[in-house]
Amino acid sequence: MAEKTVTLILLQADRQLWTGEGARLQVTDVSRSKLKILYNEPLEPGSHTILMNLDLHFDAGQVYGISVDAKKHRSAWQLINRRTFLRQTGGGEVEAKDHIMRLMLVPRQASSSDLDDGYKRLLDRGSPMVAATTGLTEAAYLDLKDAAKMALLNIEAKLRGTRVGGDPLLSFVEAVRYVAVDRLFLFMRSELKSLIEDASEFASAPGHGASENTPVALPAHPDSWKHRRFGAGNLQLSFSKTSEPLPGHPGRQVFSVDADIDLEKGLLHVFEWLDNKLLHPDKKTDQTQVYALLFAQGINPDYTLDPLA
Repeated sequence: MAEKTVTLILLQADRQLWTGEGARLQVTDVSRSKLKILYNEPLEPGSHTILMNLDLHFDAGQVYGISVDAKKHRSAWQLINRRTFLRQTGGGEVEAKDHIMRLMLVPRQASSSDLDDGYKRLLDRGSPMVAATTGLTEAAYLDLKDAAKMALLNIEAKLRGTRVGGDPLLSFVEAVRYVAVDRLFLFMRSELKSLIEDASEFASAPGHGASENTPVALPAHPDSWKHRRFGAGNLQLSFSKTSEPLPGHPGRQVFSVDADIDLEKGLLHVFEWLDNKLLHPDKKTDQTQVYALLFAQGINPDYTLDPLA
């Protein structure tokens, strides 16, 4: 048994502190076949900072779900495990007793008033996603469905906030191949594959077959690894079997990469718990859910969501 303190900061979709009412906070042990609720309390109207003292087991890899539900909003949730409480020190990793978590309550009918402005923000930061000749043009970006724009901005932010060998993964992006509503297909520098394979922060994961019904021919991506930093909302990178020269740049060797953010629906009994938390758990990953998970991780994509009017 480990005594842990979790400070929960609750926010609304515009990243401002929660001011609503009728919210309920739960902590659930999702490691067991019969889900066990450890904490179940209504929140006072306008409550946005909650301190929880919890007795948690981590000896068998237990995972716990923390969720907040409010009327007309999607569940705000995050998974925690022992890794949540690990801190890097000069002498290696140590386990802390406390953790600060930010959860965002997003309206069920979520929208974004500044989604189109995301392209300019990428351009201002010099993101390779919008680089001349190898990235998306503004016209191509504006032509995307809103879900695909969100996927691009979400995954770009996640690549920017995830490092390997001290370098952000975004720095390995050489070109954008195709933007889907739940993933990106990229060309990434060839040395990344071996770096990911050797990195302790990544674990081997099932890869993907060749995508169908896409405007560009895409190969299978069988060699796959998933980041392990967070309980949910981790980056998964799936690589093509062989590398190839970057089109138009024969001196630059690249792999085709399928990049997406996984909700961990297959972990232990998490699917049973998420079945009640996600609006459509059997559909493609909803990017507003991803946005809220990234925000909980301290990663901010280049757009905001509108709060409930």
